[in-house]
Amino acid sequence: MSMTTTTIVMALLALAEGGGAAPLLEKGEKAFRQGDTAGAIAAFDEAAKVDPKDARPHYLKGVALEKKGDNAGAATAYKAAIARKTDFAEAHNNLGALLLARNEVPAAAGEFEAAVKAKPAYAEAQYNLGVARDGLGKKQEAVVAYKEAVRLKPEDAVYRMNLGAALRRTGDVPGALVALKEATRLAPRDATAWTDLGMVLSDSKNYDEAHTALEKATKLKPDFALAWNRLGRVALKRGDIAAAVAAQEKARKLEPKNGAFAADLCRAFIEQKQAPRAVPECKAAVDLDPKNPLAHYELMKALVAKGDCGGAKTANASFKALPVKPAAKEQADEILATCKK
Repeated sequence: MSMTTTTIVMALLALAEGGGAAPLLEKGEKAFRQGDTAGAIAAFDEAAKVDPKDARPHYLKGVALEKKGDNAGAATAYKAAIARKTDFAEAHNNLGALLLARNEVPAAAGEFEAAVKAKPAYAEAQYNLGVARDGLGKKQEAVVAYKEAVRLKPEDAVYRMNLGAALRRTGDVPGALVALKEATRLAPRDATAWTDLGMVLSDSKNYDEAHTALEKATKLKPDFALAWNRLGRVALKRGDIAAAVAAQEKARKLEPKNGAFAADLCRAFIEQKQAPRAVPECKAAVDLDPKNPLAHYELMKALVAKGDCGGAKTANASFKALPVKPAAKEQADEILATCKK
């Protein structure tokens, strides 16, 4: 997920509504466009003194402070703008974006809600609301916001990508496919769009098409670890074990601290009947992510294949101690029972 913030056409805000502060707002806008952030802030401060009730100087100062890298100051300025104009949609949106960047997700969602209430046709705020709702685990509500953002701005590939990912999380694979195919049409050189499409195609068991999409992603962005990882998973589904190992090794090299990638490489080694290589990978996966059931499960399988029944028993106990389905535990016990020293 990604987030966008608004930088309104400053001249529009500076000149709209008129008022005694307008000349100073125009001066600040000009300074900002010329790269003189300090001069812009000074002009906006003067404008605020001329008309203390005007929300615009505070909002524009917030935009300038963000440009300067002073996010705390920007948040204060946006709050000052909102205090003077409670339905200031742009100020709510930008404040929400700053809160979201600080991982203050509930507060951010509240700001985005206020922004879209004030301006329902505000595509960026609708999109950011979707991001915040995703962060809160409100999957269906996130889809609603993303759909509205796409309706308002249908040519934005990022909006389509996040809609597709959100639909996938709700289990709507057909809907996700539609959104992500359109995202790749709009942004044909975006590796993330092709990776997301590949994952959804894999969900729908279209493994050949998934392979094509994921291979395209790795060519567009050779250092994209997730694309290599998902390409490796699809290669296993297609029965191409050597390709699966090669892809997972690349993902592992790119992100050596990713426990899930280590577990996937271990699994590929097991399928390749390379138990001696699988065991250290699975142990690394367990060390990197002790709460990942797949890591413990694959380690147990690797130890069974190696003939280390004692180690396999310990790994199985660790696996069963995690919150996994009873059927998975039964399957693990069946595999352990096949262990021969």
